[in-house]
Amino acid sequence: MIRLNKPVKLLEWGEGTNTLNQIWMEIGQGSIRSARQKDGLTTLVVEMPGPFEKKNKRDDAIKIAQPGEGMTARSQAWGEVAMGKLRSVEPAGGRSLVHIEIPTAAKIGKARAT
Repeated sequence: MIRLNKPVKLLEWGEGTNTLNQIWMEIGQGSIRSARQKDGLTTLVVEMPGPFEKKNKRDDAIKIAQPGEGMTARSQAWGEVAMGKLRSVEPAGGRSLVHIEIPTAAKIGKARAT
């Protein structure tokens, strides 16, 4: 479940990796500014401080992780909550607005931040 009130960490597929040596590299952290669902497609807008720079230009896959969503109960480890595609990046007054489309079903909740 994607929690709107928790911070998010964005990860990208490492450049030069394949399925035998998977490496997901952190791009940055931010917060979810808005989330929309329409016809099974979820669109997230993530606000990140500073500029957004993606190292692997050939792959637009983005993994979204949040704290407390790890595999262990009551863990504060960062866990994957969604996989999506990078659609666009907008600079906004020293910050970046990252638009991500999630093509699969995604559950969105408003749980309080812990």
